[in-house]
Amino acid sequence: MADQSEALACEPRNAILDAAALCFMERGFNATSIDDIARRLSATKGMVYHYFGSKAELFFEIHHRAMDALFAEVEPVAEQSLPAPQRFTEMARRYVRTLIETQPYQRAVSEAVQMVLRNSTTEDQRSQLTRLQERRNRCEALFMTVLEEGMAEGTMCALRPRVSIKPVFGAMNSVINWYHHRDGETEEEIQALVDEVVGVALRGIIKGS
Repeated sequence: MADQSEALACEPRNAILDAAALCFMERGFNATSIDDIARRLSATKGMVYHYFGSKAELFFEIHHRAMDALFAEVEPVAEQSLPAPQRFTEMARRYVRTLIETQPYQRAVSEAVQMVLRNSTTEDQRSQLTRLQERRNRCEALFMTVLEEGMAEGTMCALRPRVSIKPVFGAMNSVINWYHHRDGETEEEIQALVDEVVGVALRGIIKGS
């Protein structure tokens, strides 16, 4: 893996976004400055502004990339012809795995929700947050469609699917808040963690689970 200086030289936009996502995760959006991001990169503030016009622009690009990563993993499985429980489980595994692999970016998504709740946004930011929320809703809708197919087949269950899906996402999304990467962590350990989170999240909606 290239070090930070190499990444900044080869792919400056990506390096800046990575640094900003880490800063937002550690400090929160409001407490993070462009200076903080530049310091993490060992670069100048002007370097950051050369590629991004504002901290908000950085923030929204991070949010879009977080959602892009989730859609890239979940959408292809949703379109497969596997039985609904298998599709839903694999979608959930890929979703949780992506949350872990892109944790700083996904924490920015969580921060965006808090920004809406606090109403500490400008009109333009609220418009962008609305578009991003629509993407979040579309991701949830992919899972909802499979859940409803499973209910129709009799292989999945939920009294009120639109209510039942909320704790499923709550359990899956919680990983971005408590997961901490450990040096030497193996692929098998990460997969076991993913499977455990998914097993808890899906308990009650898949028959026999």
